[in-house]
Amino acid sequence: MKKNCLVWCGFACILLLATFATSVLAETVVLAVPGPGSLSYLPVYLAKALAADKAEGLDLKLRYVGGGPVALRDLNEKNCDFVAVGLAAMAAGRADGIPVVAIGQLSQSAMYILLLRADLKDHIHTIAQLKGRRIGTTSSTSRTRSMGHMTAEYLLNRAGVNLDDVQFVSVGQNRETQRAALASGIVDAVMGDEPFASEVVVQGVAVKLADLYLPGKSNELLGGPVVHAALATSEEVIARNPETVKKMLRLYDFTLQWIAQHTTQELIEKLTDLPGFVPEQKKLLASILQRNQGMYPKNVSWDKRAVAITEQFFHSTAMKQSEKELLFSDFVRNP
Repeated sequence: MKKNCLVWCGFACILLLATFATSVLAETVVLAVPGPGSLSYLPVYLAKALAADKAEGLDLKLRYVGGGPVALRDLNEKNCDFVAVGLAAMAAGRADGIPVVAIGQLSQSAMYILLLRADLKDHIHTIAQLKGRRIGTTSSTSRTRSMGHMTAEYLLNRAGVNLDDVQFVSVGQNRETQRAALASGIVDAVMGDEPFASEVVVQGVAVKLADLYLPGKSNELLGGPVVHAALATSEEVIARNPETVKKMLRLYDFTLQWIAQHTTQELIEKLTDLPGFVPEQKKLLASILQRNQGMYPKNVSWDKRAVAITEQFFHSTAMKQSEKELLFSDFVRNP
């Protein structure tokens, strides 16, 4: 018995030493991403659950923020090495002088629903009727608008609403802040993303005013698919650590391929162990994922048509000369 105990103790020590050695040798990489729990950025969260970073010799640390512009600020201030944000928000940051470089796409769908506060459903039936109202969007900074903010501006402009006739309110990118903003009456409408948007509809807090997930609606309003979430880093990181950049692309290639090769149920089982995903909402998650099978590309390679449509969308919402003149080919690359 004593001999067996010594053998098992020795084995346990070897395992501990191996784990310690792996963690010491792994390269720590910090990635800032909106969330947690937003389906727009699901591949980012899922990579951790699949240990895709470990397979590449990386220790990926996720830094959750309230919106794309906040992540871009972190990148500019060197608080992170990579970001996952909306491609249009990335373009706004680039136009404002942030040396961000987009290196791969993570989602390909306009993952937004324009939500109306439930008690206004008998008074407001169109986007044009939002004139004079308060609109909640994902967090922006004083210099850069979020993709959700830009999408709200785009829909309002298209409906003939002058942007000076509405008030934009940053409501963050999580279920608690978006629900609270609607329920308390702080905002009249929210450009919400999934699964938070569907959750507040089911709870009776809001109703859908425009659902951009629907392919027909996305084609009608945006002209086709857009690149929502994209992986990016800085010019400095690419120059200093090109191999790390390649590893990040490989681990997200693996993650996207895993999504394509597994069932919705298998995906949900992985998600419900992650921060921001609620186990009680499995049925709702399944319905969201199943209604649009084209949310995620099969790899990080750029879809040229989607990039071109996203560029058109960005230019249509441009507010500064630097935004109007920016070409996506300046920062959308294949390192």
